[in-house]
Amino acid sequence: MNRSQASYLVWATLCAVFAVALLVVAFETAMHFNGYAIDGPFQLYNALRRIQAGFRPGVDFQFFHGLGLPYIHYPIYRVLGGGLRGSELARELVSAAVYPTVLLAFFRVFSGDWRRTFCLTAAALSLSFLLRLSAVMFALNSMLGVRSALPTLFPAVLYLSRTGRTRAIAGGVALGAALFVSTEQGLAVALAYAAVSVLAVVRRDTRWRQFIEFTGTLAIAGLTLVMCLIVVGGWAGMLGALGYNFVVVPKDQYWYFGAPPNLFVPSWTRGAALAIIIWPIGLALLLGSVATVRYAHRFWRNPNGDRSRRHFALAILPIYGLLSCASLLGVFEPSYAQPCWRVIILIGLLELIEMPERSAPRTGSTYWLGVPRAVAVTSLVVSLWSIATIRLIPRAVIIGLPHILRDHLVRGVGFSIDGMWPQALADAQRTVDGHRGPHGEPPALWSTYAGWIEARNGLFHPSFDYIIHALGPDNRRAYVAKFRAIKPPLAQTVLPTYTQYEPWIENTAWEFYDELLRSYTVTSITPWSIFWQRRSRPGPEPELLATMNVPAGLDAVTLPPLRAADTNQVVLLEIDVKYETRNPLHWLPIVGQSPRYLIGIDGALSQLPISLDPFVRHTRFPLIVRPGKPAVLYFRTLSLLPGASWAPRALSVYVRPVDSPNRAWLTNLVARITRQKR
Repeated sequence: MNRSQASYLVWATLCAVFAVALLVVAFETAMHFNGYAIDGPFQLYNALRRIQAGFRPGVDFQFFHGLGLPYIHYPIYRVLGGGLRGSELARELVSAAVYPTVLLAFFRVFSGDWRRTFCLTAAALSLSFLLRLSAVMFALNSMLGVRSALPTLFPAVLYLSRTGRTRAIAGGVALGAALFVSTEQGLAVALAYAAVSVLAVVRRDTRWRQFIEFTGTLAIAGLTLVMCLIVVGGWAGMLGALGYNFVVVPKDQYWYFGAPPNLFVPSWTRGAALAIIIWPIGLALLLGSVATVRYAHRFWRNPNGDRSRRHFALAILPIYGLLSCASLLGVFEPSYAQPCWRVIILIGLLELIEMPERSAPRTGSTYWLGVPRAVAVTSLVVSLWSIATIRLIPRAVIIGLPHILRDHLVRGVGFSIDGMWPQALADAQRTVDGHRGPHGEPPALWSTYAGWIEARNGLFHPSFDYIIHALGPDNRRAYVAKFRAIKPPLAQTVLPTYTQYEPWIENTAWEFYDELLRSYTVTSITPWSIFWQRRSRPGPEPELLATMNVPAGLDAVTLPPLRAADTNQVVLLEIDVKYETRNPLHWLPIVGQSPRYLIGIDGALSQLPISLDPFVRHTRFPLIVRPGKPAVLYFRTLSLLPGASWAPRALSVYVRPVDSPNRAWLTNLVARITRQKR
């Protein structure tokens, strides 16, 4: 083996170690299932089941992140036999395979040499492990790595295209596909491309050609998106998906998801403080901003010439990285900064490998293992450091890989479930079996989070699989109306002690829970859910306690006291509020819908603030209190924009009796609230 071959082997081996670790962890996670009952695993599985059963995307069901995402996984899901096993293997393996593939493809395009590609990819993978970029390396809840893959590679597509026509066609198709797979990530890279294109129109000698290329790219992107949606969902599905993903979801991104218990940015000063405290976010924003200025300035100074095509393509990347963080204005969650971190790693390593070549000629003394010596040392150091400090990597390669080969491939050990799932499935199946029809048919089941028990019994949710995806006032009203119309014999909600988000869901969807308490009683409880069976006659109705008009300028209201012999008994109130919101800057992109209109709570067991929908004028929410302890509601607006405010106009207080069959739900809800207060 000569020296050149040895260098290839070293860098390729390092890449293989990290890639194998990713795939082993993904495979083991899928095959030994212990996933969350809500969000991640079943969000994809529900969509794959619907596609397999012939449901029309965009008409019969929507997909929150973008309709293209389940279709990427669908062929693998079918090849692997379907079911939750096929879904989980597809979900986990696609994410784990896409991440190193994106790195390899990007570095191959911009480095032009396979040795450098493997070297830089090894360094990028090791840095990704060290920075704990799990949200883009693995599937987790939202498959963020897959959703951000095409936007990350978009600059490479433009750079490979050497003429304006091919750039418009290839770039337009890539951009349209990115929007098809992920709405917010696709929009981020589209805006980044638009920003750099404006610079090009201003600075390049061929301004008119650049303008035609820019508009042509956007036109082809739009056409690609529309055609993809028509192919999977027809004309009606295309219109439905565009309306849901590009209109409805963005409107609810801030007030609905970016509200307590999620952490959000209440003001610019508080946002700056949070960025310092949660340093992975703050540092990503800082480095992304520095890279944006540097690359935009580089292109501004050199808009023409041989290297301008490269400068143009790379200038898009840091702007995309920053814009991909726009979701942080909704929920201040570190995972939302991870696509930006990948961008920073890519840019940083490209700069590292180009610096020696710009400052010194290519000689044997400055190169080691086929790459600049500084780059080789850096890649080896961070690779060995990550292998030594991230135990997951050697454990996956040394223990996990032999286990997969020996037990799963040779001995045929199959899919297994762990944690709460054996008990949860047994309890749920017992309840479903107890409500079968006269011919053994399973009962209609309405779950706020549909998932495995539906799949095991061949059931599909009659509306949105997840109640949190019934977004927009019209969809929320339709969700409850359909529940009332169908009158399913069984309903399933999340056990409050299972997740902190169940009280939030009840606050934002109380009309559904109000109907549940009126028409259903608790019949069984699983480790993660509550099953309700339909009553033969309606339960007790809410009793009006007080009504009041709220004078203008009042910022708090004390609720009327309750009297009871047993002061330890909790009481469930329903608070009905009519209100108006004001936001003169609502038309601004990105931040226009960022104000939060909140009702704070004091003196009650319930402490979670209520976030008001700015697109309606009325809400009703639950409030748990103890008799003899006055509860206070106070009204506030938290906004990144000046002039935003809200004001209550009228308020009604009802006592909601909870009869003995449903006290189990209330007791568990109180236990969750008490736990959160601690």
